[in-house]
Amino acid sequence: MDSPDRFTIVIGTIDKASHSHFERVAFRIAQNLFVYFGAEVDIRYDFEVQDALLEGNVISIGASNQNTYLQQISRPPYLMHPFPIDANKERIEVLGPKGFHKYEGAGVGAIYLHPLARSRLALIICGTDEEGLDRAARLFPYRTGVGQPDWIIVGPRMKAYGMQGVEALGYYSNLWRIEDSVSYFYFD
Repeated sequence: MDSPDRFTIVIGTIDKASHSHFERVAFRIAQNLFVYFGAEVDIRYDFEVQDALLEGNVISIGASNQNTYLQQISRPPYLMHPFPIDANKERIEVLGPKGFHKYEGAGVGAIYLHPLARSRLALIICGTDEEGLDRAARLFPYRTGVGQPDWIIVGPRMKAYGMQGVEALGYYSNLWRIEDSVSYFYFD
């Protein structure tokens, strides 16, 4: 785990019902970063954060309609196309080379990388509900030497099948598009 400066965990505050749950997830991630890496972590609420003032990488908790920070970074001017993952608390959409894939319903979550200005990264962790958020947050990489895809969509099937029950996962191209040849989409 590397960052040009301290990590900032941004907690979404728009959805008042989920706010305390977001805080618990953020504290758990901050503890893991400190214990396993000795990393400095700053926890902030979304209304306190301006991305232009941050120097390190960011971990954002909550979907775009739950976290104003995601609204700040969702349309990066340095990308020549829309970002391929759009997550809100109703559904998560992934734009792959063969079209849109929608994931909605109870227990759906996502954990994915997002580019930031000045060669930094954001790791977005969100869900359609608390169960989906928790599933996605459990995939937070807190061990070194363990590879993980750039993006993962989780769902209720993980309860029975573990990682074999993921809905979709894969990697981005150098231009932050979904690479179909190294991505997986589950279909019933």
